[in-house]
Amino acid sequence: MVDRKFYSKPWLKNFFLCISSLTFILLIGEWLFPLFLTKIPLKLYGNLDRALLTLVQSSKNYVVPKDYIAILGDSYAAGLGEWLNEGIKTNSLSNPDYGAAHILHNKTKRDVVSFGSGGTGSIEGLVSLPIVQLRTINSHWAFNQDNPKQILAFFFEGNDLEDNLRDLDRFYKPKYDMKKIYETKYFQEFLKTEIIENHSLIRNVTVFNNLSFSSFLGKGLLNLFNEFWTEEDHYEKNWQILKNKEKLYQLDLKKAVHTHPAHLINIATVDNKKWVFNKRNMGASLELSGEEISLGVYVFEQSLEFMRKYFEDSKISIIYIPSTLSSYQLLTLEESGLKKLKGFRSDYNLRLHTIKKRSKFICNKIEEIATKYNFGFLDAGKYIRRVTKKEILHGSVDQDHFNKKGYYVLSDGIIETFFSGDNPAAIRGCIYE
Repeated sequence: MVDRKFYSKPWLKNFFLCISSLTFILLIGEWLFPLFLTKIPLKLYGNLDRALLTLVQSSKNYVVPKDYIAILGDSYAAGLGEWLNEGIKTNSLSNPDYGAAHILHNKTKRDVVSFGSGGTGSIEGLVSLPIVQLRTINSHWAFNQDNPKQILAFFFEGNDLEDNLRDLDRFYKPKYDMKKIYETKYFQEFLKTEIIENHSLIRNVTVFNNLSFSSFLGKGLLNLFNEFWTEEDHYEKNWQILKNKEKLYQLDLKKAVHTHPAHLINIATVDNKKWVFNKRNMGASLELSGEEISLGVYVFEQSLEFMRKYFEDSKISIIYIPSTLSSYQLLTLEESGLKKLKGFRSDYNLRLHTIKKRSKFICNKIEEIATKYNFGFLDAGKYIRRVTKKEILHGSVDQDHFNKKGYYVLSDGIIETFFSGDNPAAIRGCIYE
């Protein structure tokens, strides 16, 4: 029997129709959304569920990659730098190429996925990011992603060891015994319990995680609202002003007289020209003691070991990426012409020698790990330094990351070492030319 009271209240009927229509639209969206993830523009990545960030990448033939190469690590693995920044500015409504993942995909025709994220050390970059994201992806009804066929584990000389020590302060020290840190079983249990099982994405998996389109839409509307009402981020604005002031430039000895000596500690020669890199540029963990370096390397090794056991059928290779300062031929006070000026640190030339020596030392330590576990190994520095004799491979403002050319040189080295010969797992030594 028809309820006449319902039809006597038009507003109730309209409300019911509105809710029904909205529900129908959302259901259609949930059904279609997984098919078009790779079409989502770079600008809207922030609206996505964190676990789905690998699926939206356009460096593959399918939304869910097949027989794919996984890149693990920090911001270099993620492809950060001025190439990406330019893509966001000029192609914000598209999903353009950037970073090593896209280059490797285009040149090898294989699916390539990056699990990299800026500011991460080995604990997150090699353990939680790939493992937790894969487990979370596979908790969705719409997806079933296999483990990677091949893994490229990026190690960045510039700050990975510092990040590893920081992560011990964040994750290990609050609950675990530092006296037992070199007990491998104890540390592996820490990685399993604290980093994987206790991860928020693992603990908070519910049926509502499947509503990826609704979540994307909701976050988008919320971000739009916040963007409209939030005041300008003065900290970010001032940071960009500072970075632009420290932009890469050619050395002019006449103007150098009026420049504070602290800003002239990183002079490099490229194509017979003298270039001033900013004083914030990363060296080869120059501030760390020998004990701290050993601990940072140990964390890297244990993270690799945990990842190796989890992805037991994946072929693993380590890519050693030199710091910015280790990528160029740095000039002494005499070679740069600054010797006649006053105020420079007394250990100016010794510091340059230490950068090269420390770079060799850390590279050899990482290569020893690769040899121990029979991993592939590439010291990308030999490719980088070969090209930086004539070209600059880092950003003019963001000097901590490669520019477009830099990512191509890195990727070409990877392809030559692991994808063009009969022995892709070959160990290649550290070479500092």
